[in-house]
Amino acid sequence: MTTSDQARASGDAYEAAFTALAHPARRRILISLNFAGGAMSAGEIAGLFGHAWPTTTRHLQVLMAAGLLAQERRGRTRIYRLQSGRLAMARDWLGWFERDPVTGASRGGQDDNQEGLDATVQTQRRG
Repeated sequence: MTTSDQARASGDAYEAAFTALAHPARRRILISLNFAGGAMSAGEIAGLFGHAWPTTTRHLQVLMAAGLLAQERRGRTRIYRLQSGRLAMARDWLGWFERDPVTGASRGGQDDNQEGLDATVQTQRRG
């Protein structure tokens, strides 16, 4: 049983979503769909990759099983659409790390992250 099969079997929506997001090809599909207005045909998605169609199909199946994509048929064409609710669930879970775990107050968001990144880059330059 694969990791994504285990996630589906357990019924854990978070595990399924983050397992699906773990692979760079699946993240690329989601990003491409977002830039295309949220929907693309199977052929358009397949054109993004240099690998065989069965590989792309497996990635699409994992994304659909996680609830990140939905599919509809238009004649012989399959259209894949982003499912913003499930994507929001993953975003909201990650948002907990931007808040104080006790008070729930914001820790300052992106500015704090940028300051930490700047300090890391400066430390690396010195080393």
